[in-house]
Amino acid sequence: MNVEIIRNSEGAVMEIHSLPNIPRASFPPDLMADIQNDYRGTSPYHVNYCGYEQCRPGHKAGPFVRTSYLIHVVVRGSGTYYYQGKALPVTAGQMFLIFPGVTTTYIADRSDPWEYGWVGFSGHRIPQLLHEIGFTEENPILSIKNADVLMSIILNMMDAQKMTLSDELFRTAELLRFFGGMIEGQDSEPSLERVYSGETYAQVALRYLNDNYMYKISIADLASTIGVERSYLSRVFLQEYHESPQKYLLKLRLERACGLLENSSLSIAEIASRVGYDDYSSFTKIFRQKMGMSPTEYRSAAADIQAGT
Repeated sequence: MNVEIIRNSEGAVMEIHSLPNIPRASFPPDLMADIQNDYRGTSPYHVNYCGYEQCRPGHKAGPFVRTSYLIHVVVRGSGTYYYQGKALPVTAGQMFLIFPGVTTTYIADRSDPWEYGWVGFSGHRIPQLLHEIGFTEENPILSIKNADVLMSIILNMMDAQKMTLSDELFRTAELLRFFGGMIEGQDSEPSLERVYSGETYAQVALRYLNDNYMYKISIADLASTIGVERSYLSRVFLQEYHESPQKYLLKLRLERACGLLENSSLSIAEIASRVGYDDYSSFTKIFRQKMGMSPTEYRSAAADIQAGT
């Protein structure tokens, strides 16, 4: 087993444990303490260190104070996390967060000691992200269904141990996969309505409709693609553009259809298909309702105007 501690010019520290016999390893107690690190770079997400241990019965870590965030993912066994004067039981399939500046201790169970991986990280977007994932100072423990998947991601981080640009990018990519895996592993995904403004969601929906109006889509599909409830999307879209996304989509399709009727020799059926209608008769009916004439009549009138008659 090798332990490598590397510092860069910004003072960032990465503690890497290279484990030749994964998934089983044993670490001397003096190597289990967190490397104190206060990353001050510009990255929104930065891996400071990571590791893995199959703990001995009753193994104790702490009391320690960290200067960066630290998450432990328990893949087997159990233990106790001592946090803010409370003794919190943690079992396999759970993860616990250590906040910077808070004194914590955690002890492996004596009859069923835990086995876990950990990641220490910093970055200016971390506090908000952890909140959206579901961690709070009152709730530092979350249950997950994919602890083994998260453990494999940690091992990938540990493999990318060189202080090179490529390995730094690999570590960051795995950290983002780790965060995504934490969200995916929960019973219900946190609502991203808390992350972005309503204006942002409305703008994304508008771009999506502009780029995909020619396909068969529904507002429910659009909301699902973005990741919000349909009612929420309809509300913020109406606030931003003063019409519902359904009305905007209809208006957009009719505008594109009128342009094709005026400037192409495509058949009505082909035009209907190009603006998102598989059913020719439905397109003709909607067109007549909104434009006051059939597509054929519209094309004829447009031709007369262009001819100056």
